[in-house]
Amino acid sequence: MKIVSRNLLLFALLLFIYSVLFRFGLSSLLTAERWAWVVIISVAYGAAIFVTAWMTGKRDGMNNFLFDAGFRWNLTTFIVWGIASEGWFLLGLHSVYESIRIVHITLLIWSGFLILHLILFLILRRRTIKGIHKTNIFE
Repeated sequence: MKIVSRNLLLFALLLFIYSVLFRFGLSSLLTAERWAWVVIISVAYGAAIFVTAWMTGKRDGMNNFLFDAGFRWNLTTFIVWGIASEGWFLLGLHSVYESIRIVHITLLIWSGFLILHLILFLILRRRTIKGIHKTNIFE
């Protein structure tokens, strides 16, 4: 039972690659004023993250019986996306239509939901024994 599993690390690596590619595409399309394509790649980026998290999380659940209600994936996404987005701006690769304030506001709102997810995780953890759901132990 690992907190940082191989599947979580694979997810983090793929998420970082997706985020850098998304940032590149977003900045390029915003500079070119291709507004419809901005929406399309945003939806594709979100879908790619969802599918990757679903697949790696499901595989991790089969190999690692840690019951965390997806909190590790949410926290990993928060950290990796934040690093990729802040780095994009620090390196000066952003478009004139992008503002670092949007990243900061997104991280602020997301941190609120992350705290709610942590509270949910702590409540659910009370129903487990050493991170393993009771029904998996006593069946």
